[in-house]
Amino acid sequence: MAPDAQRYSSLTTHHSSLSFAIASRDELWLNGVRVESRLSHGVARDFSSRIDASDDFDEELVHACDELIARLRRSVVDGARMRLVAGARRVREVVMTEATITTTIGGVSIVGSDVDALRTILATPRRDEWRGQPIIWRNGSASVLLHEAIGHAAEHDAPPVAWPSWLSVHDEPSFPIDDCGNDTRVVDLTREAPACMRRESFRDVPLRRMTNLIARTSGAPASSPAQAVEVFLVAGGSYDPLTDVVSVDVAVSTAGAFTIRKPRAEIAASIAGAIGEPIRYPGVICSREGQELAVGSFAPVMVTR
Repeated sequence: MAPDAQRYSSLTTHHSSLSFAIASRDELWLNGVRVESRLSHGVARDFSSRIDASDDFDEELVHACDELIARLRRSVVDGARMRLVAGARRVREVVMTEATITTTIGGVSIVGSDVDALRTILATPRRDEWRGQPIIWRNGSASVLLHEAIGHAAEHDAPPVAWPSWLSVHDEPSFPIDDCGNDTRVVDLTREAPACMRRESFRDVPLRRMTNLIARTSGAPASSPAQAVEVFLVAGGSYDPLTDVVSVDVAVSTAGAFTIRKPRAEIAASIAGAIGEPIRYPGVICSREGQELAVGSFAPVMVTR
């Protein structure tokens, strides 16, 4: 697997006494030069009424981080801001590793190290302004819209809305157990909350979080409206559980940067069609309750009106 993709691997160990142990190495590179490097490590022991956390040093996990970060450094290039994060965690008898690179040019970021692809997207010519016309979500970017409108809403147990019958959105974990030692499973996010409990560090309380959102279609209308705005990259988004409103900040499109802000029911009603297989979107680093976690995101080309 390419070093710029989020990845997980597991192996059996013999440290069943620890509930949750983690080590993480985080580096910041500017124009090919490392300017920051941080190592964090610790253990959390979960009890029924409390979590005992300490900064215990686990040599095996730290060694795994060092090996991963060395591989990630091979992808560092000039002309960009690159954040490298390598992590290793042990839950019961399983060690899992993950590695991500976030690349930023001109304030626009992707999760990955393909600087040439990012520069090509940033050169997208602006042809119009967004005035509410239809949108074609390319490059897997519809996954961000669905991440907010379906995924985060599911995390908050929001009431159901009517999504197109031809659309399915699942959370499909790529690791065997979550950060509380539960077996992972695939979940239909239009029907229930994510099953995985995740935490960014040993200092954090586990939360029910998405891991790998994949949107698929079956029998979707092949809509390609005239005068549509094409979206390629998204800067971010949010879901407000109090108002049920979804916001998505578009970063790169044929109409430049703009923001969509609609109630979730209107988002669902606006989905008009889709074509093709799910495409990996180069994101998302998701933040909730101050915990930043990488979430895989896949969606076909989709149309909203």
